[in-house]
Amino acid sequence: MTGLTLSIPAGATYGIALDLTGATFPAYTNGAGIVTYSNSGCDIITGGNVGWGGPAAPGVPVNNPRNFNGQVVFLGSGAGTCTSPARTVIVTVHQPTTVTTQPANQTICTDKVATFTAAGGGSGPFSYQWQVSTNGNNPPWTNITNGGVYSGATSATLTITQPPVSMSGNFYRVIITGAAPCAAATSNGARLIVNPLPTVVISASPYTSLFPGLTTTLSSTVTPNAVAPGGYVWLRNGVQVGGSTSTLVIDIDGLGDYQLRVTDVNGCTNSSNILAIKDSVSAKCFIYPNPTSGKFQVRYYSVANNVLPRTLTIYDAKGDRVFTQYYTIGRPYDRMDVDMRAYGKGLYWVEIGDLNGNRLTMCRVVIQ
Repeated sequence: MTGLTLSIPAGATYGIALDLTGATFPAYTNGAGIVTYSNSGCDIITGGNVGWGGPAAPGVPVNNPRNFNGQVVFLGSGAGTCTSPARTVIVTVHQPTTVTTQPANQTICTDKVATFTAAGGGSGPFSYQWQVSTNGNNPPWTNITNGGVYSGATSATLTITQPPVSMSGNFYRVIITGAAPCAAATSNGARLIVNPLPTVVISASPYTSLFPGLTTTLSSTVTPNAVAPGGYVWLRNGVQVGGSTSTLVIDIDGLGDYQLRVTDVNGCTNSSNILAIKDSVSAKCFIYPNPTSGKFQVRYYSVANNVLPRTLTIYDAKGDRVFTQYYTIGRPYDRMDVDMRAYGKGLYWVEIGDLNGNRLTMCRVVIQ
């Protein structure tokens, strides 16, 4: 049996079956296992009961008249190597993941917002997971989830809103994951310092209710830290009054609701309790100064925010009317200014009347 030629395409595998007649089966074998012969870039594989293929087959086996006497030879031929078809193979190379922006330490007041920011380098896209340590800049590190004071736990910026003072000293870091299979990168730990707000308490001494001629002093107590220069701001009915001092002296013209806003050396600001300084009701007529050179003020109690017209009539020692003037009063003990420098020295009687001309009270003034 000669002359059988097969052309096998590159990358293909063919199977050849032999149907032998005569005796039983081929008796010659070069072994019971699979035999492979390679030539010209092709592999020729035979079973163990067939003489193996190659350029030089084994010799003639021992003759057994009852069996096949011969050999089967497989020859591989080709002009060159057996080459597979061209194929494009895509190779993707990722840059290692790094931390290009490290989070920085933060110091805030407990009513403010702290932010920690980091940025990844290498091949993205990047994902972030912030962690917190309450053991200094040491393990254990715990993953942060959004909620409570935290937001942005899986973004480039972690936001902590109004953290309590108990969180002061915590450290924060972020795990940045880039393109697979590159290893994740871990940032440095950054420290959070949370300063308390000052506690401010104000009080008045010796009075909280005034009438003309009396004064009282507002005092303050601030803890736990010292007050910054210029850190005292007094407010009366929400409007700033006075200078930056720890105390404030008030007279009858300063009636109202007082509050002190304080900024401490850490830049933290808080406000005190509200303290009301009220009028003390009296039916008396108050003149100041008395004696006077001719310019003085007259005060008489009126209900707050009830705009009342007042008539001021002044008589000399003989009882002659020498001065009359009308005033609109809107506050308790609102001042009524008088200038009698042109009327000469002496004792004068001051009458306060209402819109209908009724006398409310009288008092006297001495012009020197």
